[in-house]
Formats: sequence, C-alpha cells, structure tokens
Amino acid sequence: MKLVRGFGSLRSQLVLSYMLISVLVLSAGTYYVYSFMLNQIRAQNERLLLQQFQQVDHNIHGVVSEVDRLSNLFWLDEQIQYLLQNISDKQDVDFVNYQNLLQNRIESFIFNYNYIHSIYLTAEKQGVVGGNAVQTLVQTEEEWVRLFFQSDAYLESQREFPKLIVQGNVKESYYNPYRTGASDATLVSMLRGVRSVYEPRTSGTLIFNIDEHYLASVYASDLRPEDGAMYIVDKQGIIVSGSSKDKIGTASAFVPQREGADYGSRNEKDRNVQLVYYKLQDAGWYILKEVPLRLYTDQIYKMQRAIALFFIASLLIMFALSYVWLRKIMKPLHVLSGKMKDMSRGELGVTFEHVPDNELGTVIRRFNEMSLSIVELIDKNNSMQEQKRETEIESLQYQINPHFLYNTLNMVRWMANMKKTDDIERSIVALGNLLRPVFSSKDPMCELRDELAYLTHYISIINMRFNDSVEFDIDVDEATAACLVPRFILQPLVENSIASGQREEEQEIFISIHAESDGEELRIVVSDSGKGIAPGLLEQLNRSLASGEAYESAGGGSGIGLRNVNSRIRLYFGEQYGLRFVPRDRGAEVVVRMPSLTVND
Repeated sequence: MKLVRGFGSLRSQLVLSYMLISVLVLSAGTYYVYSFMLNQIRAQNERLLLQQFQQVDHNIHGVVSEVDRLSNLFWLDEQIQYLLQNISDKQDVDFVNYQNLLQNRIESFIFNYNYIHSIYLTAEKQGVVGGNAVQTLVQTEEEWVRLFFQSDAYLESQREFPKLIVQGNVKESYYNPYRTGASDATLVSMLRGVRSVYEPRTSGTLIFNIDEHYLASVYASDLRPEDGAMYIVDKQGIIVSGSSKDKIGTASAFVPQREGADYGSRNEKDRNVQLVYYKLQDAGWYILKEVPLRLYTDQIYKMQRAIALFFIASLLIMFALSYVWLRKIMKPLHVLSGKMKDMSRGELGVTFEHVPDNELGTVIRRFNEMSLSIVELIDKNNSMQEQKRETEIESLQYQINPHFLYNTLNMVRWMANMKKTDDIERSIVALGNLLRPVFSSKDPMCELRDELAYLTHYISIINMRFNDSVEFDIDVDEATAACLVPRFILQPLVENSIASGQREEEQEIFISIHAESDGEELRIVVSDSGKGIAPGLLEQLNRSLASGEAYESAGGGSGIGLRNVNSRIRLYFGEQYGLRFVPRDRGAEVVVRMPSLTVND
C-alpha cells in the first residue's frame, strides 16, 4: 500500500511524467533517425538499382536488336526468298519439300549464334516448319494452326510489319509436341511478318526463339539468393523470365497497367521486401527486383543500438538529478497534496490548522478560503435550486385553464333547463370524479392507468357536451399502464385535439391514445382525425415547445395547457423530454416522451 501511495503522490507523478516525456522524446528521436537513415539507404540502393536496370535494359535491348538484325538477314536470304516466293504463288504448300532447305539455313544460323534456340517459319493458314540445330519438324495440325493464326502475337506481327514482336512465357512444346516434362524449355519468341521482296503483302511469319535461361543470365547471373530475386514481367504482370524458375508463368505482385509509372518502388509488408520496378525499351516489359528489407536494416540496427545506449545513459543521469531536485521542492507541498486528495474524495470543508509564514502559506490560506467557499456555495445553490423547483412545479400545477370548469358548469345549467334530472346527476357525478384527484392527492406523479381513469371521466363529460360526437380509443397494455407520469398531462392534449380538430360542434372526430415503453423511454401518442395543422404552424409549435416560449395553439387559443404540460415534463425529467407535434396527412398527432419509471424504480 505504501508503494501504491508513493506512486500516487504529486512528487512521483512529476518524476514519472518527466521520465515519460523523456522516453517519448527518446523513442521519437530514435524512430526519426532510424527512418531517415533507412530512407537514405533505400534511396541509395534505388539509385544503384536504377543504374543496374539501365545496364540490363541496354543488354536486353542489344539482344533484341541483334535478333532483329539476324531475322532480317534470314528472311532476305536467297533460298528463304525462294521459299517465300513459292508460298506466295501456291495456295497449298507441302512444307516437307522445303524441310532440308530450311534445316541447312537454321543449322548455319544457330551454329554461328548459339544463343538462338530455334527458328520457325509459318505459311498463312497452313502450319509451321523449322526447329533447332539437330531437329527440324513440320506442324500442320489443324487446331494448332487455328490457334496460332488467331493469337495476339501473330496478329500484331502482321499489323506492325516489319517490326519485331516479342512474346514471353512460350513453351518449346508449343512448336515441338515431342518436348515434354523437364525437356520442355521456356522460350522467348520474337516474331515478324515476312514476304517475298517481289510481293506487296506478307506471306509468312518468321519466329526466332531464345532460351529463357540465356535471357535470365543477362541480368541475374551474379544474383545471390540472399540478395533477393529479379523477374521480367509482361504488360499483364505475368512473369516471363526470372531468377526463380518455378515462378515463370505466374502472376507477379506488380501489374504495369495499375502502376502507370516507368520506374519506382513500393514495400510489400506481407513479404517483408521492397519491390523496385523499371520499364524496358522493348515489348512494354518491366524488370523487377525484390529486395529483402533486412538488407537495409542491419547497419541501421547497429547505429540504433549506439543511439539507444547514449539516450538511456543520458536518461538515467537526468532521472537522478530530477529526482533529487523535485524531492526538495515537493516536500513542503506534500501535506497540501494530501488535503487536495481529501477534497477530491468528497471531503468538503477541509482546512489547515497551521499556516506557515512564507509563499507556501499564501497558497494554503487561499486553499482554506476556497474550501470553505465551496461548501457555502454548494449549500446555497442546493437551497435555491430546491426552492425554485418547488415554486415552478407548484405554479404550473395551479395553472389550470378555467374555461373547462366554466363550460362544464354552463353545461349543467343548460341541462337543468332543457333535460331531465338523471342527466344532471350523471354530469355532476362525472365532474366530481374528475375534480377528486385534484384535491385528494398532492403527489405530483401517478401511474398511467390512474391518469387514463381521470381522462375517462373527462371524456364522459365531453361527450355529454358534444352529443357523443367524439369517439375515443385507448391502446395501452398492462405493463405500460404501470409507468409513472406527472398528473393531469393527458387532459390538455385531448382538449387541444377537440378544440383544433372540430370545425363544428356536430362534426364527429376520432381521438386515439397509444402508449408504449421499451424499458428506457415511455412514448404516449395522441392523434385525432380533425382538420390537422398547417406545416408552417406545426413547425412554429415545435420551436415554441422546444424553447419554452408562449405561442398560439392550433385552435386559436393561447396554448397554455400544452405549454404547461411540456414545461412540467422538462422540469421533472430534463430538457431532452417533452412534447413534439408530428406531421400527418390528416389530423394532428403529438408525441409525449419521458423516462420509463415505475413505483419500484
């Protein structure tokens, strides 16, 4: 307990606050230095990667340009031109007759340029003939022909003639069905439309294939696995070449169409890598490198540890000095702190018996004056509030509209002159039942069922006056009927419905009273079938009820009954409760809101 009280003292709180601020400054400073250095290292690494990417781009562009030159030499060769001219002259060409011719030319090219994997030549809608240095084959299968001549690469090569089109992620078995399993290499195909020099239109497609291993050696031959991975992706983000062969043909985390930039980087937090990308000159491809973030942080951790040791040492020294200094200052204030704690626990009127004659004595004297003044002000305020509440409630309870009693008595006099004695007797009995609660109980609250019983007597008298032209419906269940409400709040609402709802005394009107409770709030809805309230007047009535100002009721009266009911509810339960009129297509509707209370609450 002493330890807990020690940490609760003002002295300890100041020491802890000082230490907390120091720790926060330490943390923020360390984080800032760490982030700054990490960003610097990343920026430097990105500059180095940019230079590396530019060199790779140059090398790959050199390969593509060399293949472009070789393919031009190949299709302009005299024997190949002879073949292309025959293809142009004939509707149906037997590629087998030209197999030996092509084999000789393919062997010559692949022997001199060993990075070329295979060469193929297609004839329009007929098939493909070609192969590598050791094998030449003819592919004329109808389904393959249909698929090839409808492929995007073929159509682009014809459309962009004589431009070389680069296509990645092509399997060798696509051209040579005998290649399966481990022998099925991944190729990079470079296509161009070709024709006889004597013909104006293309008559075939020349395809130079490069092994993906050769392309990967251009940029990833010296890459260690711990330094990350490098890939080349096409326009759709599909990996066409990479240092990790098992990912070729899969979708990468980078999609060029979404990024839109030629060069940049982003962090892949789920894989703890930085992804750097660069757009190549050819085919709209991008080269990517995934750099593990740990490569950046090793040096940062060393520097961070040194900074942390320096700050911790400084923090310990500052803590020792501040503790001695604050203890000396806080000792005379310790007693004052204890007294203030007593006041915070509700012990009002706490004072000091001994007041020192120094600056601290001035603070203590002011504390004594404040403590006694608080007690005096609280007592005075409580007394004033209680008197005000009793006065306002008493005043509101006595503000009963006298015209109802006058009308009732006038009705009794009229019945005495015009009708039999039985009617007069019933009227007087109903009036007595109606006035009995006014004089028999001073309790400001009653159950809703008692208020409804009082309203029933009032309704009886009203129907005697209006020849039973007013019809009432009361919809209240037993649980809701047990809720407590202020006395005499429904009669003014019903009276307002009758006064504003009837154009003539003989006109029939239907008034409904519905109440419901959700356990937290009681809602009483009084609605009628009368002429209703104009939208502008309804808005004015709601504003007046919310502000407590006087207003003219819908029936042309002063509205004192509704205002008194609204004011009493707000005095009892708070300004968030009271009356509010609700728009209706026909008639008027007022909603009464108050807390849901019972005699057991």
